[in-house]
Amino acid sequence: MADDTYPGADDLLDATDDRILAGLATLYETIDPVPADLAERIDFTLAVAELEADIAELTRGELVGVRGEETDSVTFTSGSLSLMVTTVVAAHHVRIDGWVTSPGATVDAVAEGVTRSSVTDDSGRFALDDLPRGRVHFVVRRDGYRPVITPSMEL
Repeated sequence: MADDTYPGADDLLDATDDRILAGLATLYETIDPVPADLAERIDFTLAVAELEADIAELTRGELVGVRGEETDSVTFTSGSLSLMVTTVVAAHHVRIDGWVTSPGATVDAVAEGVTRSSVTDDSGRFALDDLPRGRVHFVVRRDGYRPVITPSMEL
């Protein structure tokens, strides 16, 4: 049965309609493009929901360079947990020196196609070496607590 409310609704689009729709698509791509990291954000949100994890909040602090290498310090907090990481960037890789408020916690650095893990010492310190440059997020696991996942950051 044809829809009498919208006469011609069953007709196919013509060339004029195609030009108008293409113009609208270009307009939206220009003034409100899809974020480049949208797929990563969706994956992160789904991973957090699947793990039933807490999400840490990001606080950034600047450090002075050491030995001619670029360094940066970032702190993440979530409830009773704090994670501080200092990145030392070389030409092709990054070293992470970090500290967590929980000794014996497992810290995973999840980069594109690479995961590096370390267990914190009695002082909560850990180190991860040879991470590729690019986006990374951290997952901290402690006995008796839900995992804590940090937002992504650029190395």
